[in-house]
Amino acid sequence: MRTTRVFDLANRLAVTTGARARVRLREGGWRVSVVLPGDLGVEAQLAVLDLLATADRFGHDRTDEAQGIWAEIDHEQGRPS
Repeated sequence: MRTTRVFDLANRLAVTTGARARVRLREGGWRVSVVLPGDLGVEAQLAVLDLLATADRFGHDRTDEAQGIWAEIDHEQGRPS
């Protein structure tokens, strides 16, 4: 079930980064986003990349004040879960 996958990803990102993961419903699926702490170590960064690779799409946002990551997971074809 896709919703289980979404909340599993959100939980694992929160545990790995020590930051709050936010889940939002979007057209066609869900988006998980996390504002990254400035002191994220190399091992945690690599773990985050492994987690992001499980999403249908992912990316990184950067501003002068903060950095964040996001991952999108699509609804299954034919039916939203």
